[in-house]
Amino acid sequence: MTKPRILVVDDEPDMRWVIRGVFEGADFEIAEAGNGREALAVLEEFNPDVVLTDIVMPEMDGQELLNECQQIDRDLPVILISAVEDIDVAVRAMKDGAFDYMAKPFDSERLQVTVARAAEQFRLRREVASLKGQLQDQARSFGDSQPAQDLERTLDLIAGQGALSVMLVGESGTGKEVAAREIHRRSEFHGGPFVAVDCGALPEQLMESQLFGHKKGAFTGADRDRPGLFRMAEGGTLFLDELGNLPLNLQAKLLRSLQERVVVPVGGSEPVPFNTRLVAATNSNLLAAVDAGEFRLDLYHRICEFTIEMPPLRTRPDDIAHFARLFLTEANREMGRDVETITETALEAMRGYSWPGNLRELRNVTRRGIVVCNGRELDVGDLNMAPERGVQPDMETPHEHLPLRERVRQATDSLEAHIIQQALTEAEGNKAAAARALQIDYTTLHRKLKKHGLLPMAPQP
Repeated sequence: MTKPRILVVDDEPDMRWVIRGVFEGADFEIAEAGNGREALAVLEEFNPDVVLTDIVMPEMDGQELLNECQQIDRDLPVILISAVEDIDVAVRAMKDGAFDYMAKPFDSERLQVTVARAAEQFRLRREVASLKGQLQDQARSFGDSQPAQDLERTLDLIAGQGALSVMLVGESGTGKEVAAREIHRRSEFHGGPFVAVDCGALPEQLMESQLFGHKKGAFTGADRDRPGLFRMAEGGTLFLDELGNLPLNLQAKLLRSLQERVVVPVGGSEPVPFNTRLVAATNSNLLAAVDAGEFRLDLYHRICEFTIEMPPLRTRPDDIAHFARLFLTEANREMGRDVETITETALEAMRGYSWPGNLRELRNVTRRGIVVCNGRELDVGDLNMAPERGVQPDMETPHEHLPLRERVRQATDSLEAHIIQQALTEAEGNKAAAARALQIDYTTLHRKLKKHGLLPMAPQP
């Protein structure tokens, strides 16, 4: 195993010398910088596992350096050291993503342990990311049914046509982002980044700067230039999910950017060219939105040069066993379980269910089943499929031995999940519309989706 690398940032040479002495005999590699700006230059060459920085420095202080490191690599651990033990500063640092905070004079042994722990955590995260990347780089399998095979051929055909804008249309949970990633993987843009954004999750006032970037001073809080998602996806693919939620004023700017292949950052005047492929997705009827004056017809024709319909899971029951076994393998790996197979009885029950939440719901049902499964086979009794629409949720629970309070809590959670899933289905997966129908704010809906395991699934093979 290679030695962990530490970047020590302090404007006092004596302090850097002291910190170097703490680690040189402990099998670490050390690099130094005199301030935050210098550290950013060293960062690119040295690729540290941990950044250990003073707070008060000229040019760029430790807090600013922390923010920059978060932009470069959110997993990179940054430990802040200060000559003043200030609780408010410590709390702010931890909220901003610092791994730890300690005051000078520091305890050398504690510093060694903290840095070693940070380096190990960073190493493990990189290994997990590498494994996920290897899985994502493998060819996807969309199933064995005829609709699945037709989808495979279409994706393969369109992936090579990099000049075309692609629109993926389908119900919530049908795997639109998975298909978008597969288009990216098979295309000439595969060597570049894949950047995904949910247009329904971005606050409207921030959406423009997120997409197109902004210049320093463009608005309150714009303390530095930001490139925006188009520029972040340079040489790769930008995936705009739930495009129907994009406000009309931004639709006009998006259309102009796509036509001219440039973006103009908020607060800027100079157009910035980009080389990015656009793939978009929607679970709503954009033509109906055009008729209602909610979506621009010219943008519709520009962005829907090629439309791919994602078939709902209920139309291809032959693929249910295929995906259920994939999700079983994934859940075993992530949860440390060893459930070997799914019984034919359970698979038959899965095939007989309509899956309003599509693949996302199938994945969640499989994962929940593995949690409660006590043997080596996932059986029908382990499944907790939501009831069909119009049918009240089953308030019975297989855990009759539990106290009344716990059984009521479980039944309440089941009912809440059912109501939210039904609202999402009626809104055709549009989370913003579902939140309005439920008369709750978007943040509350997102928190409850996470609680009930109804968030969009991660890309799967």
